[in-house]
Amino acid sequence: MPDHSETRASKSHQAHEEHMKKLVHEKDQRLFVLKNKDCYAYWIHTETLRIMSPLMDRRNTWLTIGDYNGFEAQYLLEHGQEAVASDISDTFLKEAKEEGLINAYRKENVERINLEENSFDYVSCREAFHHFPRAYLGLYEMIRVAKKGAIIVEPVDPLMTMPLMLWIKNLCDRINPLLINKLWKNRFSWETVGNYVFKISEREIEKMAMGIGLPCIAFRTCNMLNKNLTVKNQFEVPINQHLKKRAILSTRIRDFFSRIGLIPYNTLIAVIFKEMPDKTLQENLKNKGYKVLPLPPNPYLK
Repeated sequence: MPDHSETRASKSHQAHEEHMKKLVHEKDQRLFVLKNKDCYAYWIHTETLRIMSPLMDRRNTWLTIGDYNGFEAQYLLEHGQEAVASDISDTFLKEAKEEGLINAYRKENVERINLEENSFDYVSCREAFHHFPRAYLGLYEMIRVAKKGAIIVEPVDPLMTMPLMLWIKNLCDRINPLLINKLWKNRFSWETVGNYVFKISEREIEKMAMGIGLPCIAFRTCNMLNKNLTVKNQFEVPINQHLKKRAILSTRIRDFFSRIGLIPYNTLIAVIFKEMPDKTLQENLKNKGYKVLPLPPNPYLK
């Protein structure tokens, strides 16, 4: 009997590779942001990487997942880290390496990373987890390959962070389980490439980490800087104080409504540790707004 999930995953992987090949004519634009750090797009897209700074307080080795043009690897290199970029397609990574923008890259399917256990200190995936056809299979692989921990940065599942929304859903379910769809328009989301868009929650990550006996996790929720301001070409428009103020003001307004519980934060950064972080790292994470959660050991498995 054919494995339905394997077949669907294979189709998704092929679709992503084909999609990247179709974008090859945009090579100059895709690599522009790596060469021109004064553009609006660079400033916007480094926000989550700046928040990950506590993990860069010493020199570590990193494997970046879904890093299609090497942006994340380049940032890590410039901040004293050793980094190898990876993606299911090497369409742009090959060009980035040839132009000296990154040091190394690998063509990898995250569901079957061709590396030994503990090959890199950290394995990170920034806004690519939702591209995986079997997302948690990919996450387990990331954890296997990491020595210290894995990091994912993804949109938050609003249902898990908004008690009122959950209450409304439960109420609607008593009438019709599809009724909530009229209010929650993007409950089921797909990208044009064909993958379902996963959104994550702290509770899901906690259960996964507890299930495989990991010692610690850390979370930070935030609202990413607004990528959708009216900027005709984010790759070519130079960053300036006016654009910065607009983006920061937009984010602060959303932060206010998130703090009082009216809307959820839009992004979750989850650090899943394979070894207990030392006290210095824990304090650095807390100072950067992270919630650090040591996990109890399984009392039945010694």
